[in-house]
Amino acid sequence: MKKIAPPILEISSVCKKEKNKIIDRLSLIVTSGESVAVLYKNENNIELLCDILKGRKTPDKGKIFFKSKNNTGVKNSFGVVERKPEIPKIRSVADFAAHSIVKRGLPSRMAAVLVQKEAEAFGLTEFCDKTAYSLPKNLALRAEVFAAYMCSHELMVIDEPFGTLDQKEKEQELQIFEQIKNSSGLSLLLFTQDINIAIRFCDSVAVVDSKTECMGIISVDRKKPEKTLLKIKEIYNSI
Repeated sequence: MKKIAPPILEISSVCKKEKNKIIDRLSLIVTSGESVAVLYKNENNIELLCDILKGRKTPDKGKIFFKSKNNTGVKNSFGVVERKPEIPKIRSVADFAAHSIVKRGLPSRMAAVLVQKEAEAFGLTEFCDKTAYSLPKNLALRAEVFAAYMCSHELMVIDEPFGTLDQKEKEQELQIFEQIKNSSGLSLLLFTQDINIAIRFCDSVAVVDSKTECMGIISVDRKKPEKTLLKIKEIYNSI
């Protein structure tokens, strides 16, 4: 019998209302080593969900579990990259990434060593002493993803990866991220409005409505991607 991987992240009946933003009974599970895409229409609600997952805000109802522990405030448990990340103006790329590890309790000297070791895979070694804010936009965003990755090699949450770049730069950054993800066994929760990105990066796609209520979850069939695409579009176009 095939062993079922345990959940690394569980969002259980989460509800939150705030001005023009609403999350309504969202339930979702990401198992260890799995990649799940959330295909959405309302970016304001995903912004609110990212705030909750970063620990900035707490749900009105429901709970969030990280590695089976109730982490309604999940701040610093894993990396979250938002649609429009705040690129630090002062911290260097290395300090930015190391800081995300130190917040989880690792000594700063050890964090610095780990960052230097991992920077090469992201193609950031020569930029480690520069501020992320001073870099070209694609490299600044890559530095943000790098910092989130260093926060936790187990799970990353990312909203519209590199969506603000032009198509050529976006594809370049996606390829680098794809290599890191595939080689590391990283679990991924990916928010996107691009069906092709969802299918490319994830094992399953959860389609949510305008209130972020899950309307269906489709497993990605790598052998028949067209079939997967049709199933997802059928749900997505009906909401």
